[in-house]
Amino acid sequence: MSNNDIFFHKKEYEYRHNLPFLHYNMNMSYVMEAEIYSQGQIIEDLIRKYAINYCILMDIPIDVKRISIIAAGSSYNAGVFGKYFFEGISNVETCVNYASEVANSSFSNFSNDTLYILISQSGESVDTVFAMKKIQESGARVLCITNNLDSTMYKNADFKFDINAGREKAIAATKTFSATVVMLWLIALKIAQNKHIDVSGETKNIYLIRNNFESFIKDIDNIDLAAKFLSKKRAVSILGLGCNYALSLETALKIKETSYIATSAYPLGEFIHGHFAVLNKENTFLTFITSDCGEFELKLLDKIIRTYKTKSVVISDIYEDYDCDILVKFNKGQSKMATIINMIALIQLLALKIAVNLNKNVDNPKGLNKVVRGS
Repeated sequence: MSNNDIFFHKKEYEYRHNLPFLHYNMNMSYVMEAEIYSQGQIIEDLIRKYAINYCILMDIPIDVKRISIIAAGSSYNAGVFGKYFFEGISNVETCVNYASEVANSSFSNFSNDTLYILISQSGESVDTVFAMKKIQESGARVLCITNNLDSTMYKNADFKFDINAGREKAIAATKTFSATVVMLWLIALKIAQNKHIDVSGETKNIYLIRNNFESFIKDIDNIDLAAKFLSKKRAVSILGLGCNYALSLETALKIKETSYIATSAYPLGEFIHGHFAVLNKENTFLTFITSDCGEFELKLLDKIIRTYKTKSVVISDIYEDYDCDILVKFNKGQSKMATIINMIALIQLLALKIAVNLNKNVDNPKGLNKVVRGS
C-alpha cells in the first residue's frame, strides 16, 4: 500500500468513525473493533494520571466506612468488579444496586458514613441521575464516575472522576467499560493506602498493563472457533465465580446486545441450586477457569458437565482437561489486574465475532441506544 493510499484510508476512517488514526488498523471493519483495540492506551493514560511513583493521588473522602455502588447496564457490571476490589483490596463493605431500583425505592435514609459511587458513561442516564439527586437531597456524599465532563452528574457530584475514554461510537460499551473498571480499582487502591494497607502486590506491575494488553490481544487460541460454535446456539448460560462472575455479567450483556442470543449470567456456585435445570432445554454454557481458581470451581464445573453431558466453552489461562467442547486459551497477565483487562478484551472480541458470524450490525444493534435524559 502506497503512502497516498494510507493517507486516503486514514482520512476516510477518521471521517466515517470520528476516531483518531492512532486506533486504526487496516484489517478492522467495525468501530467496535477499533474501540476494543484502543483500550491499552486509554488504560495507560488513566493509570499514569493517578498513579505517581506507585502512589495513588486522587481526591476522595478519608473516612470511608461503607460503599454503595449504583449504576445500570455495563456500568452496573463494572460496579460488581468494584465490589470485589473494595472488599478485597480496601477491606470496605460494599454493595451494588441497580440505579432504577434506588430511584424507585421509598427508602430515603441514606447514611453519611457511606460513600455512594454512581457510574454512568454519559453522566445523563435517567435512572442514575434521579438516584443521585435523591441521595444528595438526603445529605449523603456522592462520587461520580463518567465519561462526560459536561454531564449533569459530573457537574453536581461531591467527588468526580472522568475516565477520559473519548467518545464511544459503538453502542455496546467497550473502552468505557474497561476504563471504569480501572478507575474503580484505582479508587480501591487509594482507600487502601489511606488505611495504610500494603498494596505493593497490586501496584508492582501497574505501569506494564498496556504492554501486557497489546501482546495478549494478538495471541488467543480458539476464539474464532468458539465464536462460530456459540453463534449457532439459541441460548447460552454464562458462569463465573468472584471477579469472573462480574465478567460473566458483562459477557452475557455484550453477546445479548450484539447478537440477540438469549444469554444469562450466574455465579458458578449458585448455578447448581436449581438454575442448571435450564440445561434440560438448552444445553450450552460458557465459563471462566483461571489460574487463581481453586478446587471448588473445578469440582462445580465437573459436576455440571457430568450431570448434563452439556456442550461447553471454557475460557482459561491454563491448559487442563476440562472435558469441554472448546477451550479458549489466553496468556496470563503479569498481574491480576492485567489479567482482568485482558479477559475483558477477550469477551468483547468474542461478542463481536459471534455477531459477525450472524451478520449483525455490531456498531448499531437493532433497537438499542444510550438511555439518557431527553432521549
